[in-house]
Amino acid sequence: MYDFIIKGRLIDGVSAEAVERGILAVKGDRIAYAGTETGFQMPENAELIGADTILPGFFDVHAHLSGDEDAGDFAGGRFFGDQLMGAAYQAGLLLDAGFTGIRDMSEAGVYLSRAQERGILRAPRILPGGRILGITSGHVDMDPYNGKEDSNRNSRMYRLCDGADDCLLAVREQFRIGAKFIKICATGGVSSPTDRIDDLQFSPQKLRTIVEETRRHHSYVAAHCTGNEGAYQALLAGVECIEHGVVLTRREIDLMAEKNATLVTTLAVSLGVKDFPGIPDWMKKKVETTAKSNIHTIGMARKAGIRIALGTDYSNSKNTPFKHIGGEFHAMVRAGMTPMEAIRAGTINGAYLMNCDGDTGSLEKGKLADIVLVNGNPLKSIECLGDAENIAAVYLGGTKVK
Repeated sequence: MYDFIIKGRLIDGVSAEAVERGILAVKGDRIAYAGTETGFQMPENAELIGADTILPGFFDVHAHLSGDEDAGDFAGGRFFGDQLMGAAYQAGLLLDAGFTGIRDMSEAGVYLSRAQERGILRAPRILPGGRILGITSGHVDMDPYNGKEDSNRNSRMYRLCDGADDCLLAVREQFRIGAKFIKICATGGVSSPTDRIDDLQFSPQKLRTIVEETRRHHSYVAAHCTGNEGAYQALLAGVECIEHGVVLTRREIDLMAEKNATLVTTLAVSLGVKDFPGIPDWMKKKVETTAKSNIHTIGMARKAGIRIALGTDYSNSKNTPFKHIGGEFHAMVRAGMTPMEAIRAGTINGAYLMNCDGDTGSLEKGKLADIVLVNGNPLKSIECLGDAENIAAVYLGGTKVK
């Protein structure tokens, strides 16, 4: 009747409480039963798996599969082919950490998502955004010593666009190669050398152009927002997802609640970047007040009932290793969220942004069997989710992938 049955503490991603004596039964690629042990009739000769805690697969909706750290040393690892091979390897590390779904912010995600769908790549489900759109001298203009044309030709992470026609073309280029959403930079940022965190990037006209064109492709725009004024302008233009939201005010929070916009956390980086080794002095100055501001934003968002989804900004760099990408759950708790709120942010709320919450993101009958088995109790010690060593097993559509 069932392919296998898992017995343990069940956290389904939608309920307010865990089921301490839970049962999860899987048939094919779907969940056939999720609930209490007392409400389940155990079949004879069933394959029974014991676990400390059973969770839905995790979602990171702000990841960077850049491949840079594993691109090799030929030509400094700058060839996209080498970076793509590195990113393919890194995708498997995400599965090992319990992440069965990610939104990727690069062109690499477009190709990796298709390979995963064809079953030839060991990787989470990937919703690719294509290149990040930004302005010349803005947050993703990381090579100011090169001309705009050279930067756009060489980068697979970003696309600089200036003027309404250029913005329109840039959006269409991303959908042309297979992007499923569009990410833009509405404000300056911490990691960029040429702007301030509160700089406005696109004008209201350009924002509307990007949003309207994206909607014609039946999709939505996510906006990098460190400062508040750019976030406000992005929301007015119709952006549906605010990334980071480091320095938001009540005005932006109220508008997010009105428009049912989602806030994506990247708190592990926000709270920890000041201690990262090797960051330049100009970046250290930018982060002096960001942690405190980000915690304040989370408090306002929780009070306003805004949907919060887990993002990390991790790229498997030395400071952001995928082995510890689950540390974002702990960072959310440090910022004032409860463990259950953090788990919901990293499961069903992430699935919402990936447009698949009707099919995954929670452990409910009929949904895909995307499952994570964890050593420990994250409701008492959320830190257990922050080390891939504590992820005992991972299932993607009922198939064991770790």
